[in-house]
Amino acid sequence: MPSGGMSNLSLRAATALLLPIPLATLAPAHAQRVDENAVSDAEDAFGSNIGGETLGIYSPSEVRGFSPTDAGNVRIEGLYIDRQTELTSRLVAGNRIRIGPSALGYAFPAPSGVADYRLRAAGDDLVLSTAAKVTSFGGWEVEADALVPLDGRRLGLAAGAGFYSNAFQYGNSNKVTSIAASLAWRPGSQTEIKPFWSRIQVDDEESYPIVIGNGRELPERMSRRRFLGQDWADYEVERITYGAVGRTQQGSLVLRAGAFRSANIADEGHTVLLDAAAPGMLAARSVIASPRRSNASTSGEISLARPFAIGRSRHELRLSVRARRQARYYGGSDRVDIGPAPFDEALPVARPGFNFSERTSDQVRQWTAGLAYQGLLAGVGQLNLGIQRTGYEKAVTVPDGVLPVSRARPWLFNAAAAFEITPSLALYGGMTRGLEESDVAPETAVNRDEAPPAIRTRQFDGGLRWRLGGMTLIAGAFDIRKPYYGLDTANVFRRLGSVNHRGAEVSLSGSPADGLTLVAGGMLLDATIAGTEVAAGAIGQRPIGTPSRTLAANVDYRLPAVPSLSVDVALQHAGRRYADAANDVRVPSRTLVDVGIRYRFRVAKLPAVVRLQATNLFDVYGWDVEGNNAFAYIQSRRLTARLVVDM
Repeated sequence: MPSGGMSNLSLRAATALLLPIPLATLAPAHAQRVDENAVSDAEDAFGSNIGGETLGIYSPSEVRGFSPTDAGNVRIEGLYIDRQTELTSRLVAGNRIRIGPSALGYAFPAPSGVADYRLRAAGDDLVLSTAAKVTSFGGWEVEADALVPLDGRRLGLAAGAGFYSNAFQYGNSNKVTSIAASLAWRPGSQTEIKPFWSRIQVDDEESYPIVIGNGRELPERMSRRRFLGQDWADYEVERITYGAVGRTQQGSLVLRAGAFRSANIADEGHTVLLDAAAPGMLAARSVIASPRRSNASTSGEISLARPFAIGRSRHELRLSVRARRQARYYGGSDRVDIGPAPFDEALPVARPGFNFSERTSDQVRQWTAGLAYQGLLAGVGQLNLGIQRTGYEKAVTVPDGVLPVSRARPWLFNAAAAFEITPSLALYGGMTRGLEESDVAPETAVNRDEAPPAIRTRQFDGGLRWRLGGMTLIAGAFDIRKPYYGLDTANVFRRLGSVNHRGAEVSLSGSPADGLTLVAGGMLLDATIAGTEVAAGAIGQRPIGTPSRTLAANVDYRLPAVPSLSVDVALQHAGRRYADAANDVRVPSRTLVDVGIRYRFRVAKLPAVVRLQATNLFDVYGWDVEGNNAFAYIQSRRLTARLVVDM
């Protein structure tokens, strides 16, 4: 059964049009790593990742101007996980963003989309892969993966390890070790259980300076690839994820379950702040040091589905229960002035003494029970309905005592439908209400790392899906409303009102000609804040760092005369955005172009591929927004070379 899809609800023509998640059996499909290609693998332009390469207008950290990860809308093979840390590519084969029509076959969709990850798993054949990569910044990496059938199709092992020496655009670097292992146990044709474990260790990563603007204009242009931090101002972090997913079908009932543990444990960390100034003029500098911090959560889901047919129509009822228990420890940081230095010049100083205070802890407990209906109605379309009841409780203990417990127990519901106008054209629309986590206070906030209580959200969206030969066009509009937590003019992260994101999005994907694959999309966004803070003129009407538009286009072309060679071009455009709470400073729009080639060949009869790529080909300069009047420049042009060999 696919991620969140419907079991055995397949009418061939209607499914091709309306069900965005392919119906699958328990037999996994495996491509060797030499065949990984993010462009040809993409279902649409709304966001996907494979082989470590990401494309599309959205990602797990940003969909329609919000973050599915921060909101808690992450799944592993369709099952709920309260993800607290990154997932290594040694464990997961990639992810997809489920919104609009791609969420129609998904029980209990969420406002601002769902990020769904799929695990690597062994199949019938032994697959051993190695990969090596070097970059023009001086970084390198080595990866090894194995898909091993231990007992035919009954039992298989997927394991991998990666070693990385990363060099970044700010002149800083780190060392990373990533390991993962998972089993795929299939005791019967209708049962599969996949336990897994993974760990990422990041060592000795120097913190790059965050530039604090003057509130009137952007900082002066800085020299890139010059380290302006302090060698002692680094951090180390351990990221652990383990658990299991399983599925079994007994008669007409389908049982799916997942249990997960996700933890992010950071040792003493540092944030370097640099006041903007004219080149060569003295600029104030400070460092925020934090003691050991941790986020950890145990979560999971169990669902029972009953598919059935009435005539030519197919239906499914699903009962689902989700739960999580999260614990966070943060705060206690100390900020120390380390003296001025000429702007855009490095001036190392000795490590000062930091006085850490007591930390804050918070505990979250939440359960959600829901009933969903999905129907594929012959000659009509598709229907998706759901109702959930959730219980949420958050207790916070600060150094001065215990704060009042935050509780909520709302009813949540969703309704969506697609109507088949012609065999190639369908209209879709839906509404979803949710209870989500708010963003956590950023590093530049006075109350950094603080997490507000859960917020109630709602979303309307609708549009069309049209298949044109080998191409698929999706065009739609959306309206999302949430309480707004952000930085005020004093850099305190708190509720400032409500935010409304209204926009339009489009995706065009497919193969218009032999050897040519196109994935292109865009979003136009009107994001506004309302509330007493806006009415009083304390903050502006636009949220910080939200682009007015996002465009992405990827083309991959395999040359007919040289089928082993393919070229690809990627374009990413980000519209202008406001960089401060008062809306006085704007970051202009920018367009980046990447180009690459893949050459497939054999090494001692083993399939191999060389991947060469230039990112930010024209070396465009621009700023990312790190918070209220806080900036970091974007990556300069970088060249990479990657070799993958399968055995």
